[in-house]
Amino acid sequence: MNFKKITSLVIATAITAALISGCRGTTTSNIETPEELTIHMHFFDYCVYDEDWPIFQKAAEITGIKLRGTVSETISNSGQAYSTMLVENTLPDIIHYTTPSLTTLAKDGGLIPLDDLIDKYAPNIKKFFEECAVARLAATAPDGHIYFIPGSLSGVDENAIPAMGWFIRQDWLDKLGLKRPTTVQELHDVLLAFKQRDPNGNGEADEIPLFKRAGGISDILQLFDADNGWRLNKDGKLVFGQTEEAYKNAMRELAKWYKEGIIDPEIFSRGSQARDQLLSTDKGGCTHDWFSSTASYNDKYAETVPGLNFIPITPPADINGVIKETTVRGLTHGLAWGISKDNKYPEATIKYFDFWLSEEGRTLNGYGVEGLHYNVVDGEKVFTNTVLSAKEGIPTYMRNQGQVEIGTVGSLATELAGMNEIALKGFNEYRNNKYGVPPVPPFNLNEEENEIKNQYYTNLTTFMNEQQQKWLMGVETVDATWDKYIETITNMNYYEIEKIYNDAYNRIK
Repeated sequence: MNFKKITSLVIATAITAALISGCRGTTTSNIETPEELTIHMHFFDYCVYDEDWPIFQKAAEITGIKLRGTVSETISNSGQAYSTMLVENTLPDIIHYTTPSLTTLAKDGGLIPLDDLIDKYAPNIKKFFEECAVARLAATAPDGHIYFIPGSLSGVDENAIPAMGWFIRQDWLDKLGLKRPTTVQELHDVLLAFKQRDPNGNGEADEIPLFKRAGGISDILQLFDADNGWRLNKDGKLVFGQTEEAYKNAMRELAKWYKEGIIDPEIFSRGSQARDQLLSTDKGGCTHDWFSSTASYNDKYAETVPGLNFIPITPPADINGVIKETTVRGLTHGLAWGISKDNKYPEATIKYFDFWLSEEGRTLNGYGVEGLHYNVVDGEKVFTNTVLSAKEGIPTYMRNQGQVEIGTVGSLATELAGMNEIALKGFNEYRNNKYGVPPVPPFNLNEEENEIKNQYYTNLTTFMNEQQQKWLMGVETVDATWDKYIETITNMNYYEIEKIYNDAYNRIK
């Protein structure tokens, strides 16, 4: 297939997907090893490969291969960066991005199959796929070949590890004489009190009781047993959450919350700096976010907001009385890297990939550089004081050192070692009590199914998300427009999409 002819289709798929780790690097006599490989890496709309990352500099020292990033830091949108890369005459040697986009790129000829290379040169990758069937499944394209190496954040032995949790201002609760909310109604009442009773004491009703830095109301929907994406219903069928009656009921209630001033009026647009903006100004009351980074804000703004006590709480029981957490991490993290069709050193590149799945590579990704980021004390790896005292929090600090989501296996012990006492307490509560709802296993659409998805999916989800904002903000009411909404998504081929998803899911069950 002519790669240039399908570029426009790849771009469209990439933008859609954006919206929804041996051997040392030594060579044998018949493998040519370059001093440098180029890499496309831009994800989460802000994380761009940096040649100054100490972790990757150490990897270059070990493997003999340095990576050179190709993405301009002036591009803030990851989907745009990926699309721009695709129209270049020559692709970077290594392409790092989301697994759905890489699957499409592979189908269109942009990535080379890795099966034979893995068999010959990558024993650690082979072992990884043997240990983690879900990773191999995620990496296997509909044609049966492997085109990229995915990774795991926290090992391959435990599913539904909590990713995020509920955080609330304990100092505000104490000031207003309120208890921590344990139900949806109690949460509503606490948030309304935050809005009406001036817990920051400045005489203004400027508090933002419930805020999010990403995902809009997606995480909040779980309180109403609703969902913003694909999930298994009680019959074991995959359904898109925004088509269910539970979603309709959730939107009716959340529109009331929004009208009462409980929900951030900028919840869809405030973006990644929401925690910094609202906690540093003593306005934010409650959120749902990552344990480790969110628990760092008490120290970060201790001088700016004296007494700030933002802590994780037990998930409020949903409307059915179930205590659960749906934002969990699967065994794979959804990002991967592959070898492009223009890479002249595929053997050396697969060996480089294999390094990151060696014990040495896993440690480098998980703990950083010995002596700089950690030391070995009594046989245990311990982060240095520089890391432990990082004002921005350990996760953010280590990301800026090169601890990013590549094709390697992270260690839960590494993550726990980097958590402060507040984060660790919350994480362990969620984990030990098994609040996490197991995610749907990864699966891949075949070529025919992908064509159907590419034809309809973007317009469908765009319409659904626009309607969600209208309902939340009171532009329209869900009760008055629900039937028309269902009629519209039916005409937009939702049920065709639902069928191909279930067909693909049933193949891997």
